[in-house]
Amino acid sequence: MDLISGQNEKLKYPKSIWFIVLNELCERFTYYGMRTVLVLYLTTILKFNGEDSTIIYHSFVFLAYFMPLPGAILADSYWGKFKTIICLSAVYALGNIVLTGASMADMFSLDIQKIFALLGLFFISMGTGGIKPCVFAFGGDQFRLPQQEKQLLHYTTKFTIAINVGALMSTFLTPELRQSVHCFGRDTCFPLAFGVPAVLMITAIVIFVSGRNMYVKKKPEQNVIARTFGCIFYALRTKITSRVPCQNHWLENAKGVYTETEIADTKTALEVISVFVAFPVFWSLYEQQGSRWTLQATLMNGRVDFLDWTIKPDQMQTLVPLFGLTFLILFDVAFYPLLAMVGIRKPLQKLTFGGVLAVVAFVFAALLQFKIFGNTADISSGQGRLNIYNGFDCKVFIRSRTLHLQHHIDPLEMINVTHAVMSQNDVLITLEFEPECSYVPEKYEFDTTVMIIEGEENSYHLVRLNTNTIALNHVGSPEHLVKEKFGNPNLRILIDYTFDFNDNITLTSVDQNSFTSYPLYLFRRMNFNAVKVGKYNIVYNGKLMSIQPVDIIPATFYTLTIQRNGDKMDVRLFTEHEGNYIHILWQLPQYLCMIIADVIFVVTTLEFSFTEAPINIKAFISAINLLTTALGNLVVIIISTISIKNQAHEYLLYSGLMLADTLLLAYFSMVYRSKNTSVTNITENKKEEITVFD
Repeated sequence: MDLISGQNEKLKYPKSIWFIVLNELCERFTYYGMRTVLVLYLTTILKFNGEDSTIIYHSFVFLAYFMPLPGAILADSYWGKFKTIICLSAVYALGNIVLTGASMADMFSLDIQKIFALLGLFFISMGTGGIKPCVFAFGGDQFRLPQQEKQLLHYTTKFTIAINVGALMSTFLTPELRQSVHCFGRDTCFPLAFGVPAVLMITAIVIFVSGRNMYVKKKPEQNVIARTFGCIFYALRTKITSRVPCQNHWLENAKGVYTETEIADTKTALEVISVFVAFPVFWSLYEQQGSRWTLQATLMNGRVDFLDWTIKPDQMQTLVPLFGLTFLILFDVAFYPLLAMVGIRKPLQKLTFGGVLAVVAFVFAALLQFKIFGNTADISSGQGRLNIYNGFDCKVFIRSRTLHLQHHIDPLEMINVTHAVMSQNDVLITLEFEPECSYVPEKYEFDTTVMIIEGEENSYHLVRLNTNTIALNHVGSPEHLVKEKFGNPNLRILIDYTFDFNDNITLTSVDQNSFTSYPLYLFRRMNFNAVKVGKYNIVYNGKLMSIQPVDIIPATFYTLTIQRNGDKMDVRLFTEHEGNYIHILWQLPQYLCMIIADVIFVVTTLEFSFTEAPINIKAFISAINLLTTALGNLVVIIISTISIKNQAHEYLLYSGLMLADTLLLAYFSMVYRSKNTSVTNITENKKEEITVFD
């Protein structure tokens, strides 16, 4: 004991560790900063729809979590950890530069910008995934074990703090850079939001290289991962091709080429990996904080009046590292002892509890989506809907025997009629104008027809075609008013003959930080067009019209009518199937449930994969554990490709999958028998090196 104590005093804390920790902090800032604003860049700048943006986002994360396996093989068998980190970090930085360049390349077509952006994302995923299994392990190489066990634990703490601090800073800062700064003629600045992380990645490389003369660099040895895969494939091939395969376990067919220890370890590894089957579904839910939940947040009100500040949709992701680090500290002190009191002690029992929280989180997300979408636009079976907009500043009477209708439409207002479908689509109606109507002969009335079509909404605009002619114009095409999956509002503009679509009529955002505007020519066919949530002024020939700004809220259909009546211009905004514009902090319950579940999953899966894995292939098991995150993103890609029409229903699908997955975890918690190979290691008074992936 005295000898060991003396050795601990002589061995100083490696100064090279600070280069590794600072490198990790900068790299995590880069990764999380870029990823936080990515889905909004894809939708708002590159004009991908919500579905395609989700697929691209999760394909990027999939590759980032698939690359640790080849990265670990490259580091352990060929280049060594130091060279692998340097080379793949250079690829990483190149990807950041390409992505930043794509975000400012307005001189190129949109298709060219998309190609460069996707190429940049490919390089970034290759780089961040490839170095993921190497950085922490390279830091562990700087310590002499078992003499520096305590110092290694201190390094682990510093490394974890660096990850969370980098993520916390970037998830808050990059949305601010994106939204609060204007550049290249846009009301956003993605070049800055991507450029700052790119500079941090270059800084990370400079810091890491600066310590090159201080590092302990272990030479690559025979790769255990490759040997494990080789044992599996050789045993399978022998079982299939051999005339007399082994009658015991199928892995026994690898005898003679692989050692007894390798075969036994591979058996144990496969038993542990069988439990990993239940992990991907959880990660498919967790990773949607950066995609589906961010898109949901774009439909919500982030204004905090007492701070005179607006929470950005992508800024909600700041909660993940903020509460994640807080819960990580509190759980060991309070939460896990409470779970133990109710019988939840084993790793798989904790994972089951985390699964329940993930189910609840997505139920919350679905309920919130239903609330945002508000009233349904569905038309009952066997019925059709008719809208008539009165463009005159006088009352108009409408009657129809077929529709059993005798009603009036107030000046500049509209009437909505839902009626059973007739044997013929065309229905006769009569319109009569009150005496006060300008430019209309006294007691003037005319007959015309309208359409009632099952499941459709047909709209008509009563206007003057010219100074002598009045018409009931059919607006656009028959409408199936189904709310867009991601809840964007829809707007159409109806005008009379005194305007032309070349007139300079524009809806311009009231927010001085936004350049969003919609000129009249976009609504040429008088059909609905998706627009952004916000408050807009109406500008005519460069002059602000003296009317109240129009509020455009999510999941709502708007009809804006503009017409001249005499010397005045009349403007009306009509809403149908109105949604709700609720505060972004209503996302807190789903975030808190998912963050708690994540902390449980991250810590417990690391614990489970390390303690249950055979001593010689712990790195292999850790790499497979990371692959479950990649597979989880693949699940999201598949479901997004199916394209479920209602986002709330998609959230419920995920909660249902997670419920089934939670039942599977509960089953594993009852039938799995712990191997816990670390117990035998304790008797030998040795400390195993732990590989942490972030």
